[in-house]
Amino acid sequence: MGKILIIDDDLPIRDALARVVERLGHDSESAASLAEGVAKARAGDFDVVLLDVRLPDGNGLDVIGDLQGAASRPEVIVITGWGDPDGAEAAMRRGAWDYIEKPPTLHSMTGPLLSAMAYRDARPQPSIETFVWDGIPGGHPSRAASLEQAARAARSDANILLTGETGTGKELFSRAIHNNSRRKLAPFVAVDCAALPATIAESLLFGNERGAYTGADRPREGLILQAHGGTLFLDEVGELPLSVQKTFLRTLQERRVRPVGGKTERTCDFRLVAATHRNLDHMAQAGLFREDLLFRLRGMVINLPPLREHPEDVLAFARHFLAVSCTRQEALPKRMTAQVEAALTAYSWPGNIREMQNVMEGMVALALEEPELHSVHLPVHIRVQVARGQVREKDSPAEMLSVPGEARKPLPALKVYRQAMDRLYLEQLLDQSEGKSGEACRISGMSRSRLYALLKEHGLKLLS
Repeated sequence: MGKILIIDDDLPIRDALARVVERLGHDSESAASLAEGVAKARAGDFDVVLLDVRLPDGNGLDVIGDLQGAASRPEVIVITGWGDPDGAEAAMRRGAWDYIEKPPTLHSMTGPLLSAMAYRDARPQPSIETFVWDGIPGGHPSRAASLEQAARAARSDANILLTGETGTGKELFSRAIHNNSRRKLAPFVAVDCAALPATIAESLLFGNERGAYTGADRPREGLILQAHGGTLFLDEVGELPLSVQKTFLRTLQERRVRPVGGKTERTCDFRLVAATHRNLDHMAQAGLFREDLLFRLRGMVINLPPLREHPEDVLAFARHFLAVSCTRQEALPKRMTAQVEAALTAYSWPGNIREMQNVMEGMVALALEEPELHSVHLPVHIRVQVARGQVREKDSPAEMLSVPGEARKPLPALKVYRQAMDRLYLEQLLDQSEGKSGEACRISGMSRSRLYALLKEHGLKLLS
């Protein structure tokens, strides 16, 4: 017998779900809001949570990580009357067990509930306690889930695909998987696919025989063979040249390597960990990445959350990197003032954990002999973003207009309102495109000249 938590604000739906659960032989408890549901999940011992999406106090998808982070680590089945493919994808990417449309029936609920309960009965105890980790884990459930997946991955030889934004620590995770695996005493070979020159990429990866091409005056052992017995880490695998992908697919399938210009193949036993910040599905649809190679890469997929999705970990990461930076630079131990902590928490961290590490290095260098870090030690771009955010809160486009039922506000001039909306759109565009001009043009549908003109008008800049 299992214990099921039902989170839904509709009483008839809660009652219907409770009847289904009881007919399947399980006990149930109910909650009518996200806050009540999360509190019950943390205090109770539940196997499965049946979660509505649209609730009075928020979107159910936003608390999947919080629910899974409860002590009993329940599986989450999303149940919604507003089903759509994007919502289903979002639920799966956040770790939901299944996604079911209302109204719930005994037929629609039986399969997902039984499979979730069978999985819990057979699931081994989490192995995170024995996982040697050189980084800082963080306290958010999504971060903990990534670490547990890495711990499980280390026990197998399956291909691993690490996904997530730039700077989320994908190489750190790949090294941890290697260091906790049976291959830990063998080589770990990291390859930055974005830095592979297309003209000699095959030679670098597979090696070459003497005379294979102009300038090949001696045999070269490729990076793949150097990983024999160990782990091959392909960073930014989405940048792997198309001309190389077919050859690499065969190597991945057969675990045999033929050097460029060679007549014989050599066996190569390696474990593959690949990483990307790009959407490989979209690239495959556009013909920019081989779909058959993508299928091979996805033995296990571990998504690393961006820092902005677990802001409660910001200060923990900051203190960790502050201590590391002080030791590395042989500086006096330092503490952060309340103003610095507030600024770090308010900042959006587009460069994620890597940016955090670099920021703390720079602050320590500026305050080498001082015992405290003050706002003046913060990088200018952080101080500017925080300051602009504070101003925008008072003067945001949404606050320029009256809300129905409230006292009327004076309408701003249309030009002023449009400028405010343009700026808000551009700021979000820069965030989503990571400051890359090509991606910003693709998302917005603007030409480069129009994009540059608008950015100049509002004092904003692209990163590339």
